[in-house]
Amino acid sequence: MIRRHGETLLLLLLGIPSAAVGWQIARTWGLPAWLPALLAGLLAILTVAGATQPRLRELAGGAAIVVLYGLPIVGAIVRWHLAPGTTLIGDGAYQIQLARNLLMRGVDPYGFDYTGTGLERAPWGQPFPNPALHHLDYWPGTLVVPLPVQAAFQFATGWWDERIWLLLAAAAVFVLLRWLLPGPAGRMAAIAFFLIPGHSLLAVLGDNDLPMIALVLAATLAIARRRLVPAAIIIGLAIATKQTALIALPVLVAFGFANSITWRSIPRYAILAVLPMLALIGPFVAWNASAFMRDTVLYNVGNGSEAYPIQGIGLSTWLLQAGIIHGARDAFPFLLIQLPLVLAVWILAWRWLRHQRQAGNAILWIGVAFFVFLFLNRFAQPSYVLLGLELITVGLIGRLAAARREPVQIEFAASAA
Repeated sequence: MIRRHGETLLLLLLGIPSAAVGWQIARTWGLPAWLPALLAGLLAILTVAGATQPRLRELAGGAAIVVLYGLPIVGAIVRWHLAPGTTLIGDGAYQIQLARNLLMRGVDPYGFDYTGTGLERAPWGQPFPNPALHHLDYWPGTLVVPLPVQAAFQFATGWWDERIWLLLAAAAVFVLLRWLLPGPAGRMAAIAFFLIPGHSLLAVLGDNDLPMIALVLAATLAIARRRLVPAAIIIGLAIATKQTALIALPVLVAFGFANSITWRSIPRYAILAVLPMLALIGPFVAWNASAFMRDTVLYNVGNGSEAYPIQGIGLSTWLLQAGIIHGARDAFPFLLIQLPLVLAVWILAWRWLRHQRQAGNAILWIGVAFFVFLFLNRFAQPSYVLLGLELITVGLIGRLAAARREPVQIEFAASAA
């Protein structure tokens, strides 16, 4: 039964709590009760149809993602545009679009004082002002790559919402998952990624990890297809977009060695990866190196009034609550804990991927590396924990699907011989 209806069971397992979150969002926004009820009824009909008619499973899974993940984001965008007084957007997503506007005006977004821009009104659950008012933590790819899209949209409409770009990134992730894991496995992976409980709520605020994740998955796909030149360029672009991509780099390199990269060829691919990093990061370092370093490096590892405060649901919060760390802005050597453990993950991934070359295994180990490093980080945001869990779940689905195919392939090869 699980094998035949696993997709439907997964949709029910994740869809029901996601629907509950969506219902609560609708109530918070004051929407009429019949609207989410109508959508829930439509989704239930599609789910039952998908369970009884296999050809409708694609439609049921896609509709669930659109209704439970996409519609709340679209609703948040429309609500902000039509009623500006009801602004609800995360500080990260809002700061990114503000920084891009500064860049289009010729102002360096690093080292800029964002006080008075509206960023101070973004959700912030601490008793002190948000230090992001004085620091832009995101690397230049986050700003530069979508800049033409934002510029064109603003020119045509006069406004912009960063979640438009994040929705496009989500669509790219959906397509990449379907390409990486064909058939039912890809559908289940997409359902698991987008409908894991809590993801839709974070996406309403602005899940700004998605562009980086899309690039990491694109690099994984390129390596799996042995398109190593574009893979190297995409890896460099992912790192220049968000520092977090560095955590995935050793796993991607290990996956590359399992797919025809050699020690002799790796310097060439390394140069190709560095080129987009230099093209995106170099101009900002030349513009104001001290501001760039202060915002993107020292802000994350320093201490004092301008350090990123300890918060989230990871080890740092536990240590703070236990009194081992006395203040939210105190220095603590988290890297001494993070690096040995993530290094162990990289070594295990290297050994594993030498013999297990499926893309699902690579995604699984990327997820494990993300989870270990980010859970032990100075600030373990819920989005970071979800990021690791989502990729681990997707990787496990891919691995199980590959294991299920192997006996069939072996039997076919034996009969052919």
